[in-house]
Amino acid sequence: MGGQAFDSSNTPVTYDGIGWTVRGYNLHSETGLIIFLDVLGMKGIWKRLPSIEVINRWNTVIRAFMDTLEERPPKGGHIFRVLSDTIIITIPTILNHFAIRDTFNLLLQPFITSLKLRMLLRGTISYGTYFLSERLIIGDALDDAAYHHDKLNWIGIALSPTLSASKGSNRQLKTAGDSFTYCQSIPHKETPYNGWVLNWPKFDSGGVCYSVLEQERHSSQDPEKYTNTFAFYQSVVNAAQKD
Repeated sequence: MGGQAFDSSNTPVTYDGIGWTVRGYNLHSETGLIIFLDVLGMKGIWKRLPSIEVINRWNTVIRAFMDTLEERPPKGGHIFRVLSDTIIITIPTILNHFAIRDTFNLLLQPFITSLKLRMLLRGTISYGTYFLSERLIIGDALDDAAYHHDKLNWIGIALSPTLSASKGSNRQLKTAGDSFTYCQSIPHKETPYNGWVLNWPKFDSGGVCYSVLEQERHSSQDPEKYTNTFAFYQSVVNAAQKD
């Protein structure tokens, strides 16, 4: 069956010269949240661990995110993509308390799972316009998330400096929720900043994640990220003791 004949039918897929794609899924713009995450310490990890072990751990992390998205899908929809050791999630939405709260809620358990598997995630959440096709995501919001995630100097997830400084973010989030808290000094390689972050230490039952980080720090060539992460962890513990 020729490609041209197939493409002119009413089938839900079409061949675009590269591969099979969903028919009608052309480049379009959305406004919403972008979550940009990657794994710290993946360079040379194959020297320390069997490659199949690394792959299995990463697959489990990906599955954890996918399961959470399937169980509690964002109301406006979402796109979930993985490129090597990077995860990108787009969620079209207006910027309000519920959207940010639900995003942190969505990220909490997969992040805890990743820590227990020694897949240490660092990432940012940005907001704005972006452009999507079957194989591409571009735009200001993606640029903002990608740039600042690489500047974060810890293990954790935070609103980007741009989103944290926006009137919309400050207006919508007056108080912390279960899955997020306000951090007075988010470690950033250029300039530390204030903003809302994932409050994963609150859910570190038995200090399992903390123990993993202590063990991983010994083999790390970038101990400052761990020092900053432990400082945040302790600030959460101290705040809980005061309540």
